[in-house]
Amino acid sequence: MPSILITPAAEEDLINIWLYIAQDNEEAANRVYQAAENTFKLLADSPHIGTPYHPRRTQLKGVRFFPIDKFHSYLIYYRDQPEGIEAIRVLHAHMEKYTRLELEN
Repeated sequence: MPSILITPAAEEDLINIWLYIAQDNEEAANRVYQAAENTFKLLADSPHIGTPYHPRRTQLKGVRFFPIDKFHSYLIYYRDQPEGIEAIRVLHAHMEKYTRLELEN
């Protein structure tokens, strides 16, 4: 089974997404979190299904992104690894990705 490494930043993103949604609907927050976990597994099994991210910084070369299943407003940014994937960030599609990916990593 392929491995899934979730960086501290991606884990913090997931927690913040859950907390934000849970303010109004805890069940919906749980569904988004579970869908993210299922999407991580899908990406680990088929890492090339994501769209290549074209970074300005060479440190982010090889990063791809893919929407969370059934919640396409949330995107998982990840790298293909020899044994699976490394999830770098989980961001809302309308968030400023340059700031969160390129300036913080």
